[in-house]
This record gives sequence, structure tokens and C-alpha cells, in this order.
Amino acid sequence: MKTISICLEDSVYDELIKMLKEKGQSPQSFFENYTKTVLRERSIPFVVCAPRKDEALPKKEKIEAFQRLEKIRLSSAGNLDYEKERARALEEKLERS
Repeated sequence: MKTISICLEDSVYDELIKMLKEKGQSPQSFFENYTKTVLRERSIPFVVCAPRKDEALPKKEKIEAFQRLEKIRLSSAGNLDYEKERARALEEKLERS
């Protein structure tokens, strides 16, 4: 296993840590997941965003959303068209804005 160092401005780091904490994710898991996804798809495969604190979903709704996504992921292993899913997710996000 390799170790990397990333220099961020203090305010950027603090905001990232706060957002990740709200989502129940550590910086290490965030960067590992990000890197694995980029390598697997050979591109930045998702829209990077997070709701502002006043727009965040309640914990119960987050868990339900995760469970729905996990069910979809497991049922379509190997059959996902990532370009199509990325476009659909972006479209849905823009409709909500």
C-alpha cells in the first residue's frame, strides 16, 4: 500500500472534512473510492456535489437512498452503461435545481 500527501488550503480542507463527516465518510475512503472509480471508468464518472447543510436529507432518507442504490448495483453488476447512468443522474440533478 502506498501513502500519498495532498496539500489543501486550510479552509478547503476544513470544508471537505465537514462534508465527508456529514456523509459518514472518512477522507481516506473518499480518495480511495474516487481513485478506484476514475481508474475503472477511465474518466471522472460522476458529478461531484453535496447538498448544503440546510438541504441535507435526514439520516433515515440517506440510508434508504443508499439501500436503493446498492440494490440496483447488485442487480445490474456488469450490465451498467456508466455513460448513460451519468447522463441520467446529471439530468435528474438539474431538474431538482
